[in-house]
Amino acid sequence: MQIPTGEPTVIQSLARDILDASMHAAAAATNGPERDLGALAQAFDQLVDVLARATADTEATGETGAADITEIGEYALQLQLRLAAAAEQLGLAEQRDALARLAVNLALWVAAHGGWIDSLEPVVDALALLANATRDPHQLEDLSSAFGRIIAAVPATISQDLEKINPGRPWRVLLLNQSIVATRSHNAALMEQAFEVLTSKLPEDAARFFSEGMQQMDALDYPAHVRAVMEKYHRLWTVNRSLH
Repeated sequence: MQIPTGEPTVIQSLARDILDASMHAAAAATNGPERDLGALAQAFDQLVDVLARATADTEATGETGAADITEIGEYALQLQLRLAAAAEQLGLAEQRDALARLAVNLALWVAAHGGWIDSLEPVVDALALLANATRDPHQLEDLSSAFGRIIAAVPATISQDLEKINPGRPWRVLLLNQSIVATRSHNAALMEQAFEVLTSKLPEDAARFFSEGMQQMDALDYPAHVRAVMEKYHRLWTVNRSLH
């Protein structure tokens, strides 16, 4: 699997492939959304031009306009949602992976250029889909790093996490999934990084996460160096705290 990078050329290639498959399916359907797809194709062409210009400007000046980048990113993710809806209408389940990679690439582009990711839910859903489909430890390392860059681009209005009633809220899922992906990568340094973020941002979930993590260490026979990191945090957040 190709792990997202946020490069405009990758975004362009993914969008074109999904649009080509959708247009082909729409042409064969009696009620396919061909007109909408044509408009979407034009919008994505214009978007790629905007992304390329903004990337070039950033490289030339070293400066980013966070508000402008955030607005571009929000528009881009709305286009991705429209394309995903069209693909679903056409029954193109095989495009789910490409659509997920498109969403994550767009989010990474925003993060790399100093913007904020306001529409977090589709990005979190896309990351979860990619994580579930990834087995290679090195790819999981890259994916964990992608999680980190996206977490850093979540605005305070979301990351302050004031409404904790919904356990399925995207911010919580994002942090938990990063820790899971880091663990599955078997990279102790990435585990430490992810666990530090998790415990600082979601302390109320830490004890349960590390208790369940220890169960997974036994069930899936994780390597000793991975178990050591999990045991360290399990002691900090369950055993040690129960003694006070």
